[in-house]
Amino acid sequence: MTRLIRALALAIAFCGEAPAQTVHPSIPDAALPALIAGLDQKHFDAFNSCDTQTLEELYAPDVEFFHDLNGRILNREQFIQAVRKNICGKVQRRVIPGTMEVYPMAKIGALQMGQHCFALADKPDCIQQGRYTILWRFDGTTWQIGKVFSYDHRPIKEQEAGALIGGR
Repeated sequence: MTRLIRALALAIAFCGEAPAQTVHPSIPDAALPALIAGLDQKHFDAFNSCDTQTLEELYAPDVEFFHDLNGRILNREQFIQAVRKNICGKVQRRVIPGTMEVYPMAKIGALQMGQHCFALADKPDCIQQGRYTILWRFDGTTWQIGKVFSYDHRPIKEQEAGALIGGR
């Protein structure tokens, strides 16, 4: 019986409200969405302009990239090769405004989720849309992409294309 009382006392002691965990002491949680939005802009400016040097800086060497239509990529080198082969000069990625969500991940970085659409490089309207989730890792000085999930890809109906990104 004494052991049970001790176990209950310990359980109660650890059930109190825990202090919020932040990404890093230097980054207030309130500043995180704007910081990640800036990284996202840099990321996809590089993606759309085939700036593989910037992509190499942003992606961790051990990145894992999961794509619902194309499978899994296991590292940065494979990712850069796939971008050169399948994206450069062919496709542009566009964020769908108002869809980004950012959540702090204590002692790791941040989790970013949103929706995007894709247009052929020489066309104004998106032809496909999807969702993405990115795990941004922060080591105290550098942010890098550690994992990406790109999923729920589907064609866009012609009448929806312009409305997705601001009514073109």
